[in-house]
Amino acid sequence: MSLVVLILLAALAAIAIAYPLLTPRAPALPEARISDAQVEAAVKRLRQARMRGEPTGPASGRVCPACSAPYQPGDRFCVRCGQTLPQEEAAPTPAQGSVCPSCGAALREDDLFCARCGHRLPTPTGGGSLEEVEP
Repeated sequence: MSLVVLILLAALAAIAIAYPLLTPRAPALPEARISDAQVEAAVKRLRQARMRGEPTGPASGRVCPACSAPYQPGDRFCVRCGQTLPQEEAAPTPAQGSVCPSCGAALREDDLFCARCGHRLPTPTGGGSLEEVEP
């Protein structure tokens, strides 16, 4: 009787080891979601845009003057080398509302400080300082 139990335990152990090795697995690489024709069409569009002189990258042709790394509009420093980037200053228009007297950034009505340069803004009452309120 003990020999039968021993054989059953050995068979169960062999099955427990062999089962994961024999079951089918998922493919190692997922299937491509786009076809070769779609890739070729995208490459063709990019080549045509480059021939017309249109910007093709996310940085729209903006590159750091020191290291040639691309940057986004509004960036003040290069993320690769830390160089100060050239800023495109847009003249404020009357439709923008109030602007910071220090840097020209657009302001909201309730701003007490400029979000771009940190300049302290005059209060709406014209006092220029904040009152301390005691609890």
